[in-house]
Amino acid sequence: MLSRETPLAWRRGFSLYRRRLEPDAYGEEKSVYPPIPDFTAADGTEEGICFQYVQAWQSSGRLTSGWRPGEQGETPSGVLEGRLFSDLEIAPFDRLEINGGLYEVRAVQQWPGHRKLLAQQIE
Repeated sequence: MLSRETPLAWRRGFSLYRRRLEPDAYGEEKSVYPPIPDFTAADGTEEGICFQYVQAWQSSGRLTSGWRPGEQGETPSGVLEGRLFSDLEIAPFDRLEINGGLYEVRAVQQWPGHRKLLAQQIE
């Protein structure tokens, strides 16, 4: 697991869409996402996320999803794990647009010096 700050060149950019709760026609709260991102980070910046292979999605062991190296570079599949070293506020159920794919944050774990994000592709 990565526990130190990574070089800026390793960090990937993303667009953050924060979840908002608004009432529907029946008065029940539902999740709503804005059409314009709340925050955008460019590749290689301090706010970027350093993605790694998924180490463990659950206690049963390692999954094979995540960013995999290939001939054309890294290719994403359904689950992403990343390290966020900035103080940017990210919560579960917020959405991240990364390289044209849409991912929903499923967990945010606080570690000394960074936060670990687990996200699952939804589109």
